[in-house]
Amino acid sequence: MSQRADKWLHHVRVFKTRSLATQACAKGNVTIDGQPVKASRDLKAGDTLEVVRGDLRLRVRVTGFSAQRLGPPKVAEFCENLTPLEWIQKASELRRERELIQPREHEMVAKPDKKQLRELRRFWEEQQEGE
Repeated sequence: MSQRADKWLHHVRVFKTRSLATQACAKGNVTIDGQPVKASRDLKAGDTLEVVRGDLRLRVRVTGFSAQRLGPPKVAEFCENLTPLEWIQKASELRRERELIQPREHEMVAKPDKKQLRELRRFWEEQQEGE
């Protein structure tokens, strides 16, 4: 049995949507033995894929196929995670560094809470007193 690469990646929750899986394949972010995988390629049981998703690099082995998208508890029945621990730690460190450098988008757009408003008022009052 076999299944399209984009469909399998979506079904085992590597990507949130099938179109994201297709785009990743088109960009060359999905490989087998260093060779880029087309979205339409049929995967067989035993194939080992490397997937680049942002900072995270994953290595997964195909162990089965599902007709529909799986719930998180059932994913382990259809794929085996071979990702080295170093890759996961590296991605985690890069994510933390990025958060320190640039705050999340919603933190930049959100309204200030009560504590932040008090601090802003204090700051504005100090600025006016200094003039």
